Amino acid sequence: MIRTLIIEDEEPAALRLGQMLKKADSDIEIVAILDTVESAVRWFRSNPNPDLIMLDIQLGDGISFEIFRRIKVESYVIFTTAYDEYAIKAFELNSIDYLLKPVDEARLAGSLQKYRKFLPSDQNESIEKLIETIESRRDKFKKRFVVNIANQIKIVDTTDVAFFYSSEKNTFLCTFDKRHYPLEFSLDHIEEMLNHEIFFRINRQYILNFGSISKIDIQSKSRIKIKTNPPAADELLVSSSRSSEFRGWLDK
Repeated sequence: MIRTLIIEDEEPAALRLGQMLKKADSDIEIVAILDTVESAVRWFRSNPNPDLIMLDIQLGDGISFEIFRRIKVESYVIFTTAYDEYAIKAFELNSIDYLLKPVDEARLAGSLQKYRKFLPSDQNESIEKLIETIESRRDKFKKRFVVNIANQIKIVDTTDVAFFYSSEKNTFLCTFDKRHYPLEFSLDHIEEMLNHEIFFRINRQYILNFGSISKIDIQSKSRIKIKTNPPAADELLVSSSRSSEFRGWLDK
């Protein structure tokens, strides 16, 4: 039997994952379902390491990486994540298995096949590098933008930006106090600078601060309309290719 521990702070998601695991592999035995870093640490201190851990990154009391700092884990780990693009790139860079939420049955089956080919010891060093990669990235988010206005230089803290947008091949930011400033960066470049837990690129033209969103209208499964405060000059529609990711970003 594959003794499997699920660490997931959303009960419906945890139960669904347990059902999917058993359906994908009849050898799966769910030994426990936990929902916080603290409960996981307590469990590991009084139980032997499971064979497999299904681990959500964002738990109710913090980031699940804290578990590895406090407890030596000798299990194969499959991470689940809903949103962070930089985290996903870090997983791929460090060859760590991950699943995007909502978990797809085919991808889950593939992860279980991968588990059978590798020993936990092969993964431990990569997990340490993964944590270093993600945490070093967090320290590099852009904290402020320097903008030139006539003969003056204006400093705008990133937290004061309601949204970034492009117009007629130029890029601008709009602050919460409704001031618009030109930027020398492309929107693609700006997207790479930002904390994706706070900012989301809804389409080719706009990147929104979560705090600027005042209303969300679900017009269809793939059509989402947004209003911001301050209001944007354009109609804000989430592109159909990003609608699923946007829903996951909202539900962090």
